[in-house]
Amino acid sequence: MRKSSALLALGLAATLCLPAFANITPPYAGADTSIRPQDDLFRFSNGQWLDTTEIPGDRRSYGTFMELRDKAQANVRLLVEDAAAHPAQDKESQLIGDFYASMMDLPTLDKLGVAPLKGELAALDQLKSTDDVATAMARLLAAGVATPVNMYVDADAKDPNTNVVYWVQGGLGLPNRDYYLKPGADSEALRTGYRAYMRDLFRMAGVANPEQAAQAAFDFELALAKIQWNEADRRDSLKTYNPTARDRWAKDYGPFPWTRYAAAGQMPENLGSVINEPSYLKAFAELAAKTPVETWKVYLQGRLLDSYAAHLSDNFRTAWYQFKGQQLQGLQTMPPRWRTSVEAADEALGEAIGARYVAKYFPPESKARMKKLVDNLLVVYKQSLENLSWMTPETRKAAVDKLSKLRVKIGYPDTWRGYEGLVIKREDAVGNLIRASQFDFARQMAEAGKPVDKSRWHMTPQTVNAYYSPVGNEIVFPAAILQPPFFDPKADDAYNYGAIGAVIGHEISHGFDDEGRHYDGEGRLRDWWTPADEKAFVKKAEDLISQYSTYEPLPGMHVDGRLTLGENIADLAGVSMAIKAYHLSLGGKKSPVIGDLTGDQRFFLGYARVWRAKDRPEWARAKIVTDPHSPARFRTNGVVTNLDAFYDAFQVKPGDKLFKQPGDRIRIW
Repeated sequence: MRKSSALLALGLAATLCLPAFANITPPYAGADTSIRPQDDLFRFSNGQWLDTTEIPGDRRSYGTFMELRDKAQANVRLLVEDAAAHPAQDKESQLIGDFYASMMDLPTLDKLGVAPLKGELAALDQLKSTDDVATAMARLLAAGVATPVNMYVDADAKDPNTNVVYWVQGGLGLPNRDYYLKPGADSEALRTGYRAYMRDLFRMAGVANPEQAAQAAFDFELALAKIQWNEADRRDSLKTYNPTARDRWAKDYGPFPWTRYAAAGQMPENLGSVINEPSYLKAFAELAAKTPVETWKVYLQGRLLDSYAAHLSDNFRTAWYQFKGQQLQGLQTMPPRWRTSVEAADEALGEAIGARYVAKYFPPESKARMKKLVDNLLVVYKQSLENLSWMTPETRKAAVDKLSKLRVKIGYPDTWRGYEGLVIKREDAVGNLIRASQFDFARQMAEAGKPVDKSRWHMTPQTVNAYYSPVGNEIVFPAAILQPPFFDPKADDAYNYGAIGAVIGHEISHGFDDEGRHYDGEGRLRDWWTPADEKAFVKKAEDLISQYSTYEPLPGMHVDGRLTLGENIADLAGVSMAIKAYHLSLGGKKSPVIGDLTGDQRFFLGYARVWRAKDRPEWARAKIVTDPHSPARFRTNGVVTNLDAFYDAFQVKPGDKLFKQPGDRIRIW
């Protein structure tokens, strides 16, 4: 890396000398040299970028993730545009091209207006009983419309080799229950805006008495919100695992026509369901029984219109943007149609697009180098578990066993899912969206009760993200995230271990966070901890909850330390293990100094670099309420205050803002 032209002190402690970064090259460009890393590593690494970067008008936030998503999305755009311009290359390319072309055909959408939904709107207007409501709920769910009770298929948490059907709460038009219940002028303004938006949708769709319809639909959603679980409780794997046999549905959860709902949802007749929020389901049945059919009609019509407003005529798209984009997220311009169309195509035909994306944009050498990083992370995790002082030998042995059974998936699946039988018409955008959703829903339900396909991926290769599956005990890193600035083949190992290495460590550690620790090496939900180990873990977790709950990203709004606990544990463990893995990669040799930065300093700058981000105020408020991740600043600074390696790297002393006494530093894994 080219050195800065001026090697000046940064106004740091006299014992620390770093370059001024006046002309620094990637991956560390964007630093604020007026800030001491001992006081604010996040701003030291990213301050200049934060001060000079404008969030694009069609975005609610911007940063490292979004920059890379832009790149991946632009690459996907080239693929789908080529498929649209050259139909009949092969069956899947034809599907991709026809789907994308239909989404981009705004003149046809504008001409059709609400016509693509007229049939379903009319069917909902004919509802006469709760039985009809149950059937309509399942039909809408298959078409991609969230309803008060949603169902999906996944591995059974206590028998992870078999697929079961899960039932979960849903059906709100605002992001979650807090938007309906939280007091304050800002919250009330959003609720007022939402009612006005629904009124406009009803008016444009020709629904009678749109003002009253919007109020009735909102009041029903408010009633749902009052009985729904909060986000923190929904993360509890034990509370949300409630298997219920079919003949117990009515006895345990009340007189809603559950069997009719299941049948309309294509559930196998011999299966029950796993209920995530049992008290909600029971309260919902009571609410449903006393809700007039006329209310059900407008509520379900509202959910349908809201779900597809962004893909109808211009007046619907504008209404959707003005509320869902501007008021709710702070957007300043409508997203370009190509982006909306690419996202929809990705959702409908993700693996067909993924196969083409990998062939063109993912070099094999990236997978090989990534595997080496993962292997080193697994080595240090094993060493850490084997030497964990607060864990008893019995539990420690089980933890090491779980780690040894971890599956690692890098880049893309070995086999691609096909789309045989999916009907896509070049002139029918909304119909394509509905049929694609129905196709995926039917494929899910056909797998219920059958063995789990362990080769399956739950993200496409073109997704800029990663995940850990507790029931699969697997970590997955799609191809699109394995690019700069997360993974830079041109950067040295210190940077890559700080960036993608911390992401790898983060995902591995989800197997041992407050949720993942309840699953064993086979992905089975069971208690494999001794009471003493659980007590020790809970104490450390409570300390982390307390730490993050003090952070105030916006005036009067604090981080929810309990909601964000799992991600905070993963961040802390991920960086802790990644720095150890970096040291292991040196093979006993001393880390080189590059640009007057030691290897450990480059590591921490790499970590801070990947969390570079800024949010619009509206979206920042929404994330505090709904997001299980802490804001980017605290994902950086909150972690490093607990790591001795950070103190050593930057010679952090008492009086520095990021200093914690050694006894107060939280160490979990």
